[in-house]
Formats: sequence, structure tokens, C-alpha cells
Amino acid sequence: MNASCAGNDTTANSSSSVNSSSCVNNSSYSIDVEVALFKDRRLTDYLLFVLFFLVILTTVIGNTLIIFAVFTTRRLRTVTNYFVMSLAVADWLVGTFVMPIGVVYHIIDKWTFGPLICDIWVSLDVCLCTASILSLCAISIDRYFAITKPLRYSKKRRSKRLASLMILVVWALSLIITFAPLFGWYDETHHKDNLCSYNQNKWYVLFSAMLSFFLPFGVVVFVYFKISRVINERHNRLEALNGPKLKIPRYSRESMERPSVDMDESMRVSSLRRGDECRVSLKRENKTAQTLFIVVGGFIACWLLFFIAYLITPFLAKDTIPQFVMKWLTWLGWINSAINPFIYAFVSQDFRMAFWRLTCSFCAGQKPNPNVANNRFVIRYSHYSRNQV
Repeated sequence: MNASCAGNDTTANSSSSVNSSSCVNNSSYSIDVEVALFKDRRLTDYLLFVLFFLVILTTVIGNTLIIFAVFTTRRLRTVTNYFVMSLAVADWLVGTFVMPIGVVYHIIDKWTFGPLICDIWVSLDVCLCTASILSLCAISIDRYFAITKPLRYSKKRRSKRLASLMILVVWALSLIITFAPLFGWYDETHHKDNLCSYNQNKWYVLFSAMLSFFLPFGVVVFVYFKISRVINERHNRLEALNGPKLKIPRYSRESMERPSVDMDESMRVSSLRRGDECRVSLKRENKTAQTLFIVVGGFIACWLLFFIAYLITPFLAKDTIPQFVMKWLTWLGWINSAINPFIYAFVSQDFRMAFWRLTCSFCAGQKPNPNVANNRFVIRYSHYSRNQV
């Protein structure tokens, strides 16, 4: 209560009654404002909780479908989908172990789990998000070799061995970036004052930001540019091949008779078949490029702002970038783990059919067994797969 509301012994009775009534009105007004603010805050917290819960549920279910689709569908067991499954595992772990604690921290607005849990949580976040980003980079590199050097890259043993090695490098590099603070780049202030933030050591921030995002970002953009250029060149060659009519040289009078016409017709049909094969190949490559473009676009939209803020924060004055801004940018980055399954589900028809089969089998209470002959979803998918081979 204000000092003016305390009253004075020398003040008249009438004046004292007026002051007391005004004090009662002011106190009741302040209580009403506090109650309204409390209700607004509780409503905001409920809405945020529902929003975060939907993001977590989407992340876990979507990436679970990706993992089970690759495991249970023989057609999806390709070299590229090994990288996709590595990406799905990293995103699934983000949704399972990182996001739930992030929800509590965001809503309570203070860290209450202690410094040890803070270190573990931040380490998991750095490791899994780095593995997710590097997996996207590995997918783009895999697609680049598959499109530019298809004959050399199509050998099963060599490509699978190379894919396993690349996945191992992705996770090993993620662990190296995560545990680098233990070797002298540790920041003891990142979990003080009821906060749990990322390591703010300048050298570590430069090291982790470059390896976790900016170098993979440069590789992905460069690879996509090269893929687009190769596909455009093949389109131009195909148009040049189909443009002029085939001309068969005629060296004798016999060559102008019926047999030469048959030869000309057979070569024309053969050329058309080659053209059709080229068109199918280019259509497949265009679809791959479109998928990669969507993946890269989502990757940049979700992570670019966060890593720019993360990189410049140690070089600015304290609280130049507010904590709530970094929290929202962090959630924007985590949303990338939720949208990746949708990208593959909407673009890849193989994944759409596998998702449909898994979902309907789950709703029917049956295990997804592709060998069951009386399952109409499996029959439909198997018929589709035979037609596409």
C-alpha cells in the first residue's frame, strides 16, 4: 500500500475516510489486474503446451513411420534411404529426449533441474541436431554422386559400404563437436542464475557453428547447384537429340529399296525407345532434385536464423539478444525434425504407400507384414512395386 494510504493523526476524520476508501479501491484494482494477468499467462501457457505437444507428437510419429517404413518395405531399402533413416533416428531422438525438457524450461521460464542435467540436455541437443544437419548434408552428397556418376555409384557393395562409412562419419563428427568443451572450451556460466543456455565460449562457438551448420550449409547449396546444372544439361542434350530427324546415308541403289526403309524405321523406333528411357531417367532425377530442394529449403528456413544468433552472441554485450528470442529460434530449429518426414511423405510415392500400409495395419490391430497375402494394402503396394521395377 502507498504511504499516502497510511493516514496521519493530524488529518481530519472526513479526509481520513476519503483516503481509506481510495486505498481500498486502488488495492482492489491492483488485485483485479494481477488476477487478469495471471489468467492471461495461464491461458498462454496452455496454448504453448498444446502447440509444443503437437510438435513433439508429429516429430515422434513421423520419424517412427520413416524408420519402420524402411525396415518393413524391401523396396525402400536403398542406399539413399539409409541416410534418410539416419536422419529419422536423429530427429526421433530430438523429439523424445530434447523437446520435452525444452517445453518445461520454456513454460516455467527458469531452469530447475540442476547443472548436471543442464549439461546432459545441452549435449544431447548439440549432438542430435548436428547429426540431423550432417545427415541432410550426406543425403545431398549421395544424390550428387548418384546423378552425376550413376554407373560408378550403382554398384551395391561399394555404395553400401560408402554409405555406412558416411553415416559413421556423421555421428562421429557430431560426438566430437559435442564433447569438445571437455577439452578446455567449457563455459561454467551457461547454467547460472536459473538459466541453461548453450556454451558461450567464443572459440567453441566458432568451432561448433562452422562444423555443425555453416560448412554443411555451403556443401548442400553447392551440391544442389551442381545437381540442377547437370539436370539442365541433360535436358538440353535430350532436346537436341530428339530435335533433328535421323538421316541414314544411302550408298547404292539397293539401299533405296524396302530393306533400307525397314532399317530406317527400326532405327527410328530404337531412337524413340532411348529417348523414352532418357525421359524416365530425367523425370526421376527431377523428382530427386525437387525433394532435395524442399529439404534444403526447410533446413535453411529452420536453422539459419538460430545459427546466426548463436554465432554472434558471444561477441555482443550481455542480453543483447534476449533469452526468449534464443528459445524461440531454438524451437524453430527443432521444428525441422518434425517437417522432414512430411517432406518425404508428400514427395516420395514409395514412402506414401509405406506410410499408408503401416497406418492402416496399426489401426486394424495387425502387424505390418509384407508377406501376408490377404492384406489388401500389402497387395496394392506389392502390385505398385512390381509395376515400377
